[in-house]
Amino acid sequence: MDHLRITVEGKVYDVIVEKIDSDSSTSPAASTTVVRSAAPASAPARAAAPAPAAKPVAAGAGDAPSPLAGIVQAIEAAIGAVVNEGDLVLTLEAMKMYTPINAPMSGTITAIHVKVGDAVEEGQILYTIG
Repeated sequence: MDHLRITVEGKVYDVIVEKIDSDSSTSPAASTTVVRSAAPASAPARAAAPAPAAKPVAAGAGDAPSPLAGIVQAIEAAIGAVVNEGDLVLTLEAMKMYTPINAPMSGTITAIHVKVGDAVEEGQILYTIG
């Protein structure tokens, strides 16, 4: 039997696994696997994930919410840039797919609430057009 420690989403599990040879008379249904949950505090130290960017509380008329959860890959417009409806403002990545975020209306970028590398949630305000 092997004793393994497995960490899943920050929770540590101590697992005892019995190895069954192909010529063994023991059926998989008869083998025993014991799972004990250890306290998350005993989990090995791991690098802290980057904190999500702060979300503005209320969406205004010029606020552009994120259509999906993802990571900001590129910001194509700067504060003060004049954009037309449909212009590329930034790019999000989710599940190895890139999603362009285009301006929903014409105007001037008055604020950008995220930076490259930020994790964003669906509905989080990305930038504001004034």
